[in-house]
Amino acid sequence: MPERTDAGPAEGPPLAGMRVLEVATGIAGPFAGRLLAGAGATVVKVEPPNGDPARRQPVDDVPLLPGELSPLYVHLNAGKLNCSVDDVDPGWPQVVIAGETLAGLAGTSWDPQRLAARASAGVSAPKLVTVTAWGADADDPGVIADELLVQTATGFLGFNGDEGAEPLRLPGWQAQYTAGGLAAWAAHLILRRPETHVDVSWLGALLTGVELCYCDALHCERPRPLVGPHPPTAYPSGAIGCADGFVCPGSIRRDDWEMQCLHLGMPEWIDDPELSHRHRRVRHIEVIREVIEPWYGARTKRELFQFALETPWAVGMVMTPLDALADEHLAARGFLGNIETPTGSAVGPIRPFAAHDVPVPNQRVSDREADSFPEPVQGSGDGAEQTLRPARQLRVIEMTIAWAGPYVGNLLTPLGINVIKIEAQNPFDGFRTQRPYDHGMAPGLEHLVADNRFYEAGGHFNSVNKGKRDCVVTLATPQGRDAFMELVRNCDALVANFSAHVLPQLGLDFEKLAEVNPRIVLVRMPAFGVDGPYADAVGYGSIIEAMGGLGHRQGYEHEGARISNIYFPDPVAGIAAGFALLSGLHYAETTGRGIEIDVSQQEGTWQHSGEALVLASTAGRDIGRMGNREPGAAWSGFIEGTGGWLAAIVDASPDSLIESHATNVVRELLDEVSANDGRPVRTRADLHAALRLGGARTEWCWDPWTAPDHPPLANHLDVVEHPVTGHRRHIASPFTLDGIRPTPAGPAPLFDQHTDEVLAEVAGLPADKIADLRANGHTGGELPPPAELGFVYD
Repeated sequence: MPERTDAGPAEGPPLAGMRVLEVATGIAGPFAGRLLAGAGATVVKVEPPNGDPARRQPVDDVPLLPGELSPLYVHLNAGKLNCSVDDVDPGWPQVVIAGETLAGLAGTSWDPQRLAARASAGVSAPKLVTVTAWGADADDPGVIADELLVQTATGFLGFNGDEGAEPLRLPGWQAQYTAGGLAAWAAHLILRRPETHVDVSWLGALLTGVELCYCDALHCERPRPLVGPHPPTAYPSGAIGCADGFVCPGSIRRDDWEMQCLHLGMPEWIDDPELSHRHRRVRHIEVIREVIEPWYGARTKRELFQFALETPWAVGMVMTPLDALADEHLAARGFLGNIETPTGSAVGPIRPFAAHDVPVPNQRVSDREADSFPEPVQGSGDGAEQTLRPARQLRVIEMTIAWAGPYVGNLLTPLGINVIKIEAQNPFDGFRTQRPYDHGMAPGLEHLVADNRFYEAGGHFNSVNKGKRDCVVTLATPQGRDAFMELVRNCDALVANFSAHVLPQLGLDFEKLAEVNPRIVLVRMPAFGVDGPYADAVGYGSIIEAMGGLGHRQGYEHEGARISNIYFPDPVAGIAAGFALLSGLHYAETTGRGIEIDVSQQEGTWQHSGEALVLASTAGRDIGRMGNREPGAAWSGFIEGTGGWLAAIVDASPDSLIESHATNVVRELLDEVSANDGRPVRTRADLHAALRLGGARTEWCWDPWTAPDHPPLANHLDVVEHPVTGHRRHIASPFTLDGIRPTPAGPAPLFDQHTDEVLAEVAGLPADKIADLRANGHTGGELPPPAELGFVYD
């Protein structure tokens, strides 16, 4: 470990001194730059001759006024300098963020081969991050309207929607935001790696965000039916109407069900074996609906959410952007602030995370080429890239469960970072049981139900914990806690995704950790952050989807709101936490001081709808619902063939004849279906050929059970051998480094697999001490037989 200095509150932004040149346009690359600028990096934006197309990008069906700056552009570009390409000093940046393919970069200053040659010759050269729709080696980098095609290519949409209706996309530009968030990770990671170039595709990034579907498909190997807007296995679920909008009730945990029954005035339901068991509850949905709908309908969403603040019940308001602008919690936390633009003021997200005494950088959106390029760096080559340790030297402790927290280490371990997962006998990570219990063991593994190998067969757990080491420590005992603190002494960071009160109650607040390790980076990621009026409220994926702006925009156009069944805010929160972790490590190494960072999962989700907040502040209205349509496209959506659905997009074109021809082809094909009583007429292959010939862009829509056998998804899978479940396919890393995709560091760990090893190698404890800790129940242990915990199939 490097020499340590005294810890204390941060005195400047974590990324002060980091130099980034952004030559990307659209959403993904600029979102990466926005996050980096928000954490204190100096980000210089250089636009092409025609300007960034995001300047004029509509966000819904309401066209922009002449001269109006798009709310999307405002959200993505505050806090950056905007300079002329003629003023760029190629020796200034440490990292360049580009949105071009290898072919588009060939021969330019940012050609990765040219940068690699300079680095090999010992000449200072920046590292390159590219973020494109299909990958740096694809034919084209993609445009904003390709969002629907990329979402379709993941295969997830074939599992999202209602029976008999077209597939249903995620709202907004989630593929591009996800890729942008991971490109911000890449800007950190490439400075700790020997490679010159890291690429993040929208497709690869979004696959990590819909991995839950592939846990089912690749591990349980059993197709699941469409569940519609109210998933039955945890009913009541989804967006439920109330007096002034919608709420999302939590019904997954037993606490949720019991509190809900008490509030409903139905205490007898708590002990009813047909209703208390969430899988059996499916048989009685109609009875439940008759009771709950009038009860919810008579109360406002704020009244209902108040129950979440006063009791253990998890329930979320489906918040609109106007709700968010007036929300007391977001205001108290300083999440929103003023953004000055060339055309006036707006309100939007102003920081990617919160940290004590860290100033919020400038929030101005500069006019094009309005800023002077920064002064040359004195002593070229003496920047932060030479003070950061290689990734392989970093040690990160994960005290996390489920998906949002484990997402972080799952993506870091293939890049060489040592991740230690802390578990306990009670509670252990519930993802160990979720999928083998909910949907059965994979064929040939049914016998594992009878013993404790059941806990090692969880598709969810095994997917999001690959390559980590598992260390079981009982933090409730002084001896276990002392052993844990020795790990803290010799690690660089701790990531925790528990409720806000948990770490302080365990005596593991930042001050205590810093006494042992003054350079420790602590990332906490509760649902609503560590402070503010909602800090103690319970939240998980579906609740955050409601409270974070996605539920309001999601769904078919006739719906008022919808909650997905994939817990998408979990990976979004993981991306936010991973960026905070890497920013904190940068701060600790460049200042010699530790830092505590507060990542609110709700705020991380709102970042992916920031344009809606800006629009609400400037136009005084909520963003419009778009269903499956792309804002600004001449036509976009799905067409059904005899073999399934096909996504199609017709761009708005300056040549009205080209646009009209392509649109007419789409309408003729839709008319064929309409004339056939809504039944498809042509095969999907015929539709594909006709649409492409007519000028549209298309993508085949598979589902998670068929997509893994077809490109492009087949190219984004790894095979990992697990000691209990055998060879299983997994979603691959979203990063490629100098053209090579890193492979998993290993399978997910078994419970207690590495406890003694970690305590010896990392904590530095002697063998007799480790043996004593285990013998007295302070470390290690065995989980109870599954039947004792109620995991019995019926």
